[in-house]
Amino acid sequence: MDNIPDNKVIWDAVMQSRMDLAELKGMITMHFREGEHHHPPCVPAANLQRTVLTAAGASILALLSALGSIVFELARHFQ
Repeated sequence: MDNIPDNKVIWDAVMQSRMDLAELKGMITMHFREGEHHHPPCVPAANLQRTVLTAAGASILALLSALGSIVFELARHFQ
């Protein structure tokens, strides 16, 4: 039972996450407010772009997998 976090630990984690998100929002807003792309892109923007592209690729693969499963299930059902 020692591994169960108490309310203070959970609250601290939530508040730290909120601060991290606010900082990221500020960086993104500042980056795009300038109206120009940096060459080479700044490190936070490049990391965010890599993360977004990775998440998009994973979601597309999951969607294709789900569609494939539906097609195979329908083909098996109608045989």
